[in-house]
Amino acid sequence: MPDIQSDTRGHIRVLTISNEAKRNALEGNMAADLLAHFDACEEDSNIRAVIVTGAGDVAFSSGHNLKEISSGEYAATGLGEAPVLRPLTMKKPVIAAVNGHCYAAALILAMSCDFRIASRNAAFGSPGVRLGMLPEGGQIGRLPLLMSRSAALELMLTGKPLSASEAWRAGFVSALTEPGQALAVALELAAVIAGNAPAVVSAVKRGVLLGEMDGVASAERFEQTVARQLEVLPDASEGVKAFFEKRAPVFTGVA
Repeated sequence: MPDIQSDTRGHIRVLTISNEAKRNALEGNMAADLLAHFDACEEDSNIRAVIVTGAGDVAFSSGHNLKEISSGEYAATGLGEAPVLRPLTMKKPVIAAVNGHCYAAALILAMSCDFRIASRNAAFGSPGVRLGMLPEGGQIGRLPLLMSRSAALELMLTGKPLSASEAWRAGFVSALTEPGQALAVALELAAVIAGNAPAVVSAVKRGVLLGEMDGVASAERFEQTVARQLEVLPDASEGVKAFFEKRAPVFTGVA
C-alpha cells in the first residue's frame, strides 16, 4: 500500500516515499502524510537530522500523481506545495537520498533539502514546459542558486532531465554514489551532523537561508546576535571542555 515509511536510527529519522508501482508518486494521502512526518521530526527533540528517500532503486519520486493534478483532486486538498517545501523551513537539516528518477514535485522536494546525495542512475526533471505548466515551488528563483544559471534554465526550458553526473558537475548534488548506496552515504553524513551541537546546526541553517533571502548584511547581523546567545549555553561549555580533554563532545541540545 502506498505510504510514507518512518524509521528512527538514533538521532536520525529516515522517511521513505513508498509507492514503487508508480515510481513512488505522491498520491492519495501521501503528500499530507509526508508533511505530517516532517512536522513530527521538527517537534521531536531526539531527532537531529532527517533523511528523505524513495523505496527501491528506480525512483526517488515522480512527484504528484498527474491524474490527481489534472482532475483537480489534489488542488482540493489545499496543500499546494507545502509538503515538498517543508524541509526548507525546518530548523533541522534534511538530506535527500536520491536513488533514481526525481521529477516535478519531487525535484522541488529535493531542492528544498539541505543536501542531495544521488546515485549514478538518478535523474532530475522539471517537465512543466512539456505539460503547459509553469515550474513552481521556488524552481525559478532557487534553482539558479543551487546550480549554474544556464543549467537551471536548460532544465526548465527544455524539460530534458539532468543526469546525476550533470547535476553533480553543476553543484546541485553533493555526492555521487553507486546505485543502491545513496541512503548509506546520506546516513554517514547525517551521523556526523547529528553528533554536533544541535542549536548551532540549526542556527547555521537559518542563517544561510536568511542570507539567501535578505542578503549578506542580514546574515552578518544574525551571526552577531545569535553567536552571543549560543556561547553561553551548556553545549558551548561542553564543546570547549571536550576540545581540551581531547575527546568527542556529548551535546545535549539543552538551552
